[in-house]
Amino acid sequence: MLIIPAIDLRDGKYVRLKQGNYALETIYGLDPVEIAKKWQSAGAKALHVVDLDGAKTGQLVNLESIEKIITVLNIPVQVGGGVQSIAAIEQLLSLGASKVIIGTLALEDEVQLVKLLSRYAEKIIVSLDSKNGQLAKRGWLENSGQDLLETAVKLEKLGVKSFIYTDVLKDGTLSQPNYEGIKSLMSVLSTPLTIAGGVSCLADIEKLASLKVAGVIIGKALLEGRINLKEANDAS
Repeated sequence: MLIIPAIDLRDGKYVRLKQGNYALETIYGLDPVEIAKKWQSAGAKALHVVDLDGAKTGQLVNLESIEKIITVLNIPVQVGGGVQSIAAIEQLLSLGASKVIIGTLALEDEVQLVKLLSRYAEKIIVSLDSKNGQLAKRGWLENSGQDLLETAVKLEKLGVKSFIYTDVLKDGTLSQPNYEGIKSLMSVLSTPLTIAGGVSCLADIEKLASLKVAGVIIGKALLEGRINLKEANDAS
């Protein structure tokens, strides 16, 4: 199981939201590039970067910060937020992103998704962002009206090779992941599943490892020292 530290960017700053709410933002007085280097030095094998401005507007905004992070690291960097076109995906890949995360595009444009997967199937991760079993889109600001499990199965059949599952109501809360949601998803999918949201302690890491998820994205718990990255890697 891969432990993946998260860096969320807004206005070029390193921030964290609670439950995806832009009004519940904590701005950390930290350089995102230096934090990225810190996680790599601490043993991270990959990094998860989200352009929150992009997720909200539908266009990549924090490209300068993203490029700097990718450039200074030797580990894979997966990037999401505002990726709603082939051009955006190709731009991020050209900057050196290892994989590109899409959400809204996968829910709204099946024709475009199939086209993307025909070119970049191994480079695309689809983010399943769920609130009470319904998938959210456009930076988690809108309810898509699509059922989590039904849509996941449909996307897998279309050729998606990798998923990230986030329970929006757990994100940034340090209140443990939605284990039932994870189990339900894993029961209908054969595709590797990375989870995010609610991870708060080493016990969460150990439990997720026992469920055999492919990866765990951790933000607040690492930043606040509730989880030690080396111990998390050892437990995974």
